[in-house]
Amino acid sequence: MCGNIKGNTLLLFNYVETHGKPLFNSIRGLYPNRKVFFIHGGTETEQREYIRKIIDKEKNAILIASYGTCSTGINIRNIHNIIFASPSKSVIRVLQSIGRGLRKSDNKDRVKLYDISDNLQYKKYKNHTMRHLDERIKIYSNENFKCKTVKIQL
Repeated sequence: MCGNIKGNTLLLFNYVETHGKPLFNSIRGLYPNRKVFFIHGGTETEQREYIRKIIDKEKNAILIASYGTCSTGINIRNIHNIIFASPSKSVIRVLQSIGRGLRKSDNKDRVKLYDISDNLQYKKYKNHTMRHLDERIKIYSNENFKCKTVKIQL
């Protein structure tokens, strides 16, 4: 997905070792001609600022970042797409994360959010990620965000 959408993309994850590092290594390997960055709690402040400055000048970079480091406290104005790659139902985390893309910039007029959820429902059982998705959809509805649900059969 990161390689097929235009503009700078922020991909957010929960766990550094099991989510972030594998995503970073995979995406960097799949798209060697794109600038791919990785930020997590162990990333030094100077390195984060260096990455932020680069992305603010780029048109097609990918930033893979933990929710903890990029849902709040970082100001990257030039984000065109946000991908939620890990489930969350926290109103504050969701809205703060979306806020990364709502920063004003001269070279964008909107941000697209891709909210990914695995549907592993079985009979009456609704899996964890689907329950969290339901909560996020309520948040989007309360904020009057335009939403479109796309089901992908794998």
